[in-house]
Amino acid sequence: MLNWKIKSCPRCGGDLFIDRDIDGWFVQCLQCSHRKELRNLSNQLVPVRVKPAPNEDWSKQRGD
Repeated sequence: MLNWKIKSCPRCGGDLFIDRDIDGWFVQCLQCSHRKELRNLSNQLVPVRVKPAPNEDWSKQRGD
């Protein structure tokens, strides 16, 4: 699972993603590739809430 920190890069202000590889967890900027190793992951994660799409009533749009 990939986690994002939007507009949080200390170098360019870009979007950071949190991931892991063989060496452990890291945060990396999508725009400038700035990378920082993470020691304690639980303090770094920020939940991202996605607003659901509005429910549309398709029956009203049909020409029946």
